[in-house]
Amino acid sequence: MRDASAQELLLLSALQECRIQLTAARNDALASADLRHELEAALRREEHLKTELVQERERTEAVRLVLHALAKSIGWLGLRRRLFLSRIARLGRETPDSGPQAVRHDVLLAESRRVLGVTPPTG
Repeated sequence: MRDASAQELLLLSALQECRIQLTAARNDALASADLRHELEAALRREEHLKTELVQERERTEAVRLVLHALAKSIGWLGLRRRLFLSRIARLGRETPDSGPQAVRHDVLLAESRRVLGVTPPTG
């Protein structure tokens, strides 16, 4: 009888230890899953920020191109509008319609209108 009680206690102790290890393993798995989700979200944010950075660089380059066209279009009597417009039109034709450089189109249009004093259409 005594041996049966000792064996029962050993079995119950081993069972309790297994439950503790199982609970710890489940908690580790949940923590790993949470960490994996956070890492995936961080990677998506990083990719989005890289895309935004490239687009912002292209917008900056478009402003630089408009300023260059403006500087090259100023004569001794002031701004030569036709020359400026032809330079902007050429820049627009040379700018790709897809990819990261495509964001230049909107900036070229807006900044050239600003230089010419034309208000953008509302709506």
